[in-house]
Amino acid sequence: EMAFDGTVVRGRMDAVFGSDADGWLVVDWKTGAKPTGAAADAAAIQLAAYRLAWARLAGIGDDQLHRVRAAFHYVRSNDTVEPVALLDADGLRALIAGDLPT
Repeated sequence: EMAFDGTVVRGRMDAVFGSDADGWLVVDWKTGAKPTGAAADAAAIQLAAYRLAWARLAGIGDDQLHRVRAAFHYVRSNDTVEPVALLDADGLRALIAGDLPT
């Protein structure tokens, strides 16, 4: 659970792998089909929130956020997808506020 300018965001991470020395990978397992296009972009918002939540829990500052990665693992197809351009805290705040360009 995290608050962004008065808006509380809640979720539950499935797994976190790694260490302080090597960095972290937050994984969310999915049982459905892998989304594409805009649906995949929208799904990545969940990973961005999980990544920020883990960073906060682990005491990792915004300047070290690159040490925390996040991925979906699609169980049915045994495919792991790790988006490369996840939103940071400012990006999530802008999204919640409706200030992101379309």
